[in-house]
Amino acid sequence: MKTNIKRLVTPIAITCAIVLLAVVGFARKCQQSKSSLAYSYMRPGGDTLSIAIEMSALTYNLRNDTADGFDYQILCNIGRQHGVQMVFHPFNELENAFAGLYDGTYDIVVASMASTSALKEVFPLTDAVYIDKQVLVQRGDSVHKQIKETHQLRGDTVWIVEGSPSATRIQNLASELGDTIYIASIPGYSAEQLAIMTAIGEVPRAVVNEAMVRQIATEFPTLDISTPISLNQFQCWAVAPGDSSLTDSLNSWLQSFKQTAAFDSLMQQYLIAPEARK
Repeated sequence: MKTNIKRLVTPIAITCAIVLLAVVGFARKCQQSKSSLAYSYMRPGGDTLSIAIEMSALTYNLRNDTADGFDYQILCNIGRQHGVQMVFHPFNELENAFAGLYDGTYDIVVASMASTSALKEVFPLTDAVYIDKQVLVQRGDSVHKQIKETHQLRGDTVWIVEGSPSATRIQNLASELGDTIYIASIPGYSAEQLAIMTAIGEVPRAVVNEAMVRQIATEFPTLDISTPISLNQFQCWAVAPGDSSLTDSLNSWLQSFKQTAAFDSLMQQYLIAPEARK
């Protein structure tokens, strides 16, 4: 198992975010009748939206051969409401999905990724789909030192998904502390895999999105996810460059759907901590 460790002093390129737990050659359609709003964006090959979607406990997953997930359910609801045809392509590495935005393979990339200024320079981003934050994942009973405050990371190492936007936050944190924080990554490993490896003691600590790791934390009670690494961040979807009409439509559809009881139900199911649920 190859591990890459970098010193967080020079800027780190942001090219990909969190990746999937298992690679599945699976494509599923949400097909409904056409509407005028759906025609605000037309792909060269028709009006079907090709969506690269991260496979994770939060975004998209398969349970007994049935597709599920927070973002997936939002998109299917939008498809039904506005008559938009969608084909989903679960992906492994986000950088490959981003490449698909350029070559016309995909119209949208859906993943747990924060809306950052660096990402906005590369892709059009939707308005916030939801709000999340990055947390430190560690074993509550670990033999490694316990990190309860971010200043304890001075001179230490954290594991993230290779190329994750989390690198920018850790870099900024290192600057704030006036010290070095090292970053380690294992090529091809997803955020869920890093969290699980932390739970079984193969990785001392990792930085991932809270909403994702909360989905699996109940299965690994030794995990401690109580230490925040970032403030709340807007989570978005990325759109193919130059497709401003699609971005505008997605924002309109999202704004409309977020006013519904169906969205509130998905929030309760996926994003509200169990102890805070009504």
